[in-house]
Amino acid sequence: MPRLVEKKDKKFSLFLNKGRCGGCRACVCVCPTGILEMSDELNYRIAYIPQVIEEKAQYCTGCRRCEYCCPEWCIYVLDDERQSSGETA
Repeated sequence: MPRLVEKKDKKFSLFLNKGRCGGCRACVCVCPTGILEMSDELNYRIAYIPQVIEEKAQYCTGCRRCEYCCPEWCIYVLDDERQSSGETA
């Protein structure tokens, strides 16, 4: 699963399942820090997928608004404690 953001100091990572994304832009619209934008990359559903703006990656707070609003459940935040222990979401 592609990791969009990894915040070791705050102990979470933001992931995107590229194949599930329908390109609805909901995650881009609800992000309070504005770190997401639509990329030029198409997935197999012929949808443009979101990406993190490189200069803004450090501003991700892990608020999960992108995760909660996604109708396809393709973008999500995992706590690093859960990742390292082998648990799945």
